[in-house]
Amino acid sequence: MLTALKRELSYSYRGSRLVYGFLRGRFVHVNLQVTYRCNFHCQICDFWKEHHDPAQELTLDDIRTIGRKLNELGSLIVTLAGGEPLIREDRCEIIRVLNECGHFPILITNGWFVDDAVAKEILNAGLQEISVSVDYADPRKHDAQRGCPGAWDHAINALRLLHRNRPHRRNRVHMISVLMDDNLDEIEPLIKLSREIGVTYMVTLYSWNRGAKAHRMPTEKVAHRLLELKRRYPEFVTLTSYLERFDTAIEQGGIGNCQTGRLLMNIDSHGVVSRCIDNRDLPVANILTDGAREVAGKLARAQAEHGCSQCWTSCRGFAESMQQSPRLRQFREFFTSVKPR
Repeated sequence: MLTALKRELSYSYRGSRLVYGFLRGRFVHVNLQVTYRCNFHCQICDFWKEHHDPAQELTLDDIRTIGRKLNELGSLIVTLAGGEPLIREDRCEIIRVLNECGHFPILITNGWFVDDAVAKEILNAGLQEISVSVDYADPRKHDAQRGCPGAWDHAINALRLLHRNRPHRRNRVHMISVLMDDNLDEIEPLIKLSREIGVTYMVTLYSWNRGAKAHRMPTEKVAHRLLELKRRYPEFVTLTSYLERFDTAIEQGGIGNCQTGRLLMNIDSHGVVSRCIDNRDLPVANILTDGAREVAGKLARAQAEHGCSQCWTSCRGFAESMQQSPRLRQFREFFTSVKPR
């Protein structure tokens, strides 16, 4: 009982610090690329095309240093990404360390490495939220896109196992899709599949800026259709303010006045800090050697000096949408997406 009470107090404390960050327009989100290794050959990603040495990745002590330094900026949502983050054998220890440092660790995965044991381990380690990528309702399309036969079956099975093994209703499981030029008609069937599994559904807009990739943004207006689906399906929890700007992003190739570097930062698998993952070639600091306040200052200067309008992905879109009016709607929708169910 004492352990449960301490867990609830810790959650409340971290939650209050995160809300404070939202209200004050401070850092709220960090993408932490714990590895660039991956077992898939996705058409929409270039990371797998290069060799990445696991011996050169952040160690657990490095993760602890990062977690402690980030704590100086508040309690943050820390997305463990890659590559495929579950390829790391110390994934549970990484999650525990970030929890102990006062943050909310979440994770995006292709689902391949999730079995019953892994689902239990990562959720009981303190993972707040996990999203499994599924871009098509048609398994053949998904497998072709991901460059791996059986990818769709593994992803759907991962969603079922993760939902079944949640230690608390507050631990959220999402299906997430990248909206591209050929899968708008797949969104509603995927929402229905999410509802059948018992998980929630999210969507992010494609970004072609990570390496040399095809321009696969949708070629038609999509916002009205997505917003209508959101009205019809409570499982579809992507923020309204994020969806509302899809058409502008498609028409203009992104949304201007990017706030990465002020609300969001990216840390790669060596500790190098940039405004976002699309700006990896414009590093500003190294979190392992620079102080947290120094890193924040360098990011703020980079954000002020180098305008960017080349994307509208969900990591950036979430942080910025929470600052949009009407703010009460954003907080209500955010609470709905994280409340127990």
